Amino acid sequence: MTKSWDPLPWQQMGLSVPDAYDLLLSGGRGGGKSTFLVMLILRDALRFGAGYVGALVRRDLSGLRKLEKELLEQIDNIPELQGTKYISSRKELRFTTGGILYLHFIKDEAAFSRFQGIDLSHCYIDESGQIPDPAPILRLRSSMRSTVPGVVPRMVLTCNPNNSGSWWHYEHIIRKAVPWRPQHVELFRKEVVLIHSTLYDNPHIVDRDSYIEALKASCNFDSAKIQSEVYGSWGTVSGSFFGHVWDQRAIQVPTIGGLPVRDSRFCPTDCWLTLDWGTRAPSSLLLAYKMPERASWGGKMIGAGSVVLVDEIYTDQPTPDGTRQWNQGQRTLTTTKLVDMAFKMCRRNGIQLTDIPTRHRLMDAALGAELGHRDGSLGNQLKDAGAQFIAAPKGRRPPGWQLIAKLLEASGDFSVPALYATPNVESFWATMPTLTYSERDPEDLDSDGPDHTADALRYLLMAMREPKYSCKVGPADGKNGRPSFRTY
Repeated sequence: MTKSWDPLPWQQMGLSVPDAYDLLLSGGRGGGKSTFLVMLILRDALRFGAGYVGALVRRDLSGLRKLEKELLEQIDNIPELQGTKYISSRKELRFTTGGILYLHFIKDEAAFSRFQGIDLSHCYIDESGQIPDPAPILRLRSSMRSTVPGVVPRMVLTCNPNNSGSWWHYEHIIRKAVPWRPQHVELFRKEVVLIHSTLYDNPHIVDRDSYIEALKASCNFDSAKIQSEVYGSWGTVSGSFFGHVWDQRAIQVPTIGGLPVRDSRFCPTDCWLTLDWGTRAPSSLLLAYKMPERASWGGKMIGAGSVVLVDEIYTDQPTPDGTRQWNQGQRTLTTTKLVDMAFKMCRRNGIQLTDIPTRHRLMDAALGAELGHRDGSLGNQLKDAGAQFIAAPKGRRPPGWQLIAKLLEASGDFSVPALYATPNVESFWATMPTLTYSERDPEDLDSDGPDHTADALRYLLMAMREPKYSCKVGPADGKNGRPSFRTY
């Protein structure tokens, strides 16, 4: 990034964007986003004087210290700001113009307490994509207000692709916006201007070709990471856990109006429900069908033993314009509401929930959790509401992820069992390609991502391998013509 105070062409354009619009600075490395952030901070401190109350936040402390150093270096070059004091113990810049800038790291909503009771005129979030959920940023926005005439509260974010929170930037802003054109963002209830920059927009970089080669080498041959860091591309996910086996054309099967109930080979014992419970985080309930033999699904041949994800209930809390928030759950969800939705989902796919054997209704460890309710555990509440679930297999997470990867890799080969999904399972298509490796354990997923459907799928596939979850069809019971079920 350039240290010069001669703005790059795109930085000059960015400085001219009216204060009424928030900014999202997106792109690759070396484009000058952080330097532009420093320019904005010092320019606004000069413009608004005592009316300027800013907050510069970042998730990691080391990155915050780097910005702190750059701010202090640039202040030394501005005569009007000579005498500005930095109180390192409190992480506060007190400008000679009367304004103040708080520097703070923000990891979750609890970090917001630093700003409780402070009226912020400006907020700058550097590398906001490192924040996996927008909740901390929304809390920060709640402190943005000013009573000083001419001071318009403004938030500025910088974000690169391929971070744990990049998914919500893409879902709410990137995929809808056109660079340099104001776009209403329902998540923020404000218009935002998207600004893209890459190293190709920075003529101050000496020997650009060598710098590009160095960046590529630092990406360790990860083509997706190269695309994001060098070219600022949002089209691929670096470190995607399932990226090496993800082929949507092979995995997707047509929606045939539900389950193949009119097929003479259909039996409800081949149906499964799997639930990952959440309220603050979404609940993910999947309806799946295990192919008893090789057959066609809407014209696509599928191997015996393959698993088809047919439908879902995913209880995220969309914004008013309908944008999905894959990591934000419905706080009002109850077991009664979920069971009612489960019955409706089964009916719209041609069966009754009670047709699915109890041993094929799986749930995570929350099954036995106490919720402070008089009816006790979640499992008891679900059972009382008419939908009994049983505990999914326990064990380490990595074997489940490897099983998912194995079945995804086999998709399209009708000679072996594989994993498929219909377009109705929206959370599968939206979240699975974005899940990344854990930095602490490369055999595991990064748990900060929206992994709720992945967890539900893991419970399902692991249970299908264990005999205690199997069911067998018995003779018709004679009362309603449906098969009775025997478990063993």
